[in-house]
Amino acid sequence: MNIKQYILIPLAIFIFSLLILGLVYPLVLNGIGLIVKNNTEGSLIIVNGTIIGSYLIAGKINNSAFFWPNYNNSFISGYDPYITVNQALSQVDRISNSTGISKQFLINIIYENSKEIEQQNLYIFSPGEKVVNIMKLNEILIKTYPNIYDKYLKINS
Repeated sequence: MNIKQYILIPLAIFIFSLLILGLVYPLVLNGIGLIVKNNTEGSLIIVNGTIIGSYLIAGKINNSAFFWPNYNNSFISGYDPYITVNQALSQVDRISNSTGISKQFLINIIYENSKEIEQQNLYIFSPGEKVVNIMKLNEILIKTYPNIYDKYLKINS
């Protein structure tokens, strides 16, 4: 029985794998993350220096002043930020009634966001239907109407 063959070689492979997978690989990914910072931090939405969400995850939104995600979709978490244009349009009355923002403004930002997504070829999130990103819509609302949304977000306090 050769000890080198049965113990030292597997031990060397284990240590080598541990160094590569436990040290080198994470450092390389972290380095890449520093270069492409926006996407690695979750595509954060920042308003006046405060993180208010992410373009990639809708989160649980239950305030009537905001667009809501579709909680009954195919994503396990239910926090997909992409909903169809029709789903967004169905929320216009609620948001307008809650905030006083004109329905026409809300309809306009829905269609503008849908066109942006289509131009970026992100319509793959809902094949055959036009979609919007509710987090982008909510960001537009917050930036356009800070006097309305400051009380919900407490951004300037």
